[in-house]
Amino acid sequence: MRKLFGLLFISIVLLIGCTKNTGDPVTQPSVGENPANEEPVDHPSQDQDDGEDTDDNPGTTDQGSPGVSKVKIFLIGIDDNGASGKKIGANDSAIPVLVDIEPTKAPLKAALTKLLSLNEQMYGQSGFYHSLNQSDLEVKSVIIDDGEAVIELTGILKLGGVLDNPRVKAQIEETALQFDSVNKVSVFIDGEKLDEVLSLK
Repeated sequence: MRKLFGLLFISIVLLIGCTKNTGDPVTQPSVGENPANEEPVDHPSQDQDDGEDTDDNPGTTDQGSPGVSKVKIFLIGIDDNGASGKKIGANDSAIPVLVDIEPTKAPLKAALTKLLSLNEQMYGQSGFYHSLNQSDLEVKSVIIDDGEAVIELTGILKLGGVLDNPRVKAQIEETALQFDSVNKVSVFIDGEKLDEVLSLK
């Protein structure tokens, strides 16, 4: 009988020792969870070619947002001499004007499209001059690569005179440079550099 009680006592001790909890349980993140202090990596496309509505200015729109609905286009203040905007040419200024657009994640392309769609010489009641008003140009593609916006236009460039040369360049370039992701602009019309096209005008 003592032997039986002894074996029973030893069994109880062993059982208690095996089930003793020595610390907090360790859990692993389930599939799909992010480890602590790590953010998901987002890689927005910077190609704004036709057919894709992507964000050319990372940080201004979220992938889940409807996009940008207001942009600036640049017009010309004749003889403003840099008082209201960036001084260009002899005495003119490139002046930003805030306009509404359809919500988009490709605001640069939309801003250029809006600019080129204007066909009046003077913009509304502002008194600002639009040097591209006689032109028939469309945005073929916009690609941003390492801070450079490569803008491909197609159509006919028509100017009011040689004084419009720096105005055209400023209106397109400043409209592109409003975005944080752009620090250099290259413009082509039907594959030819804008500067070369302007030199023939």
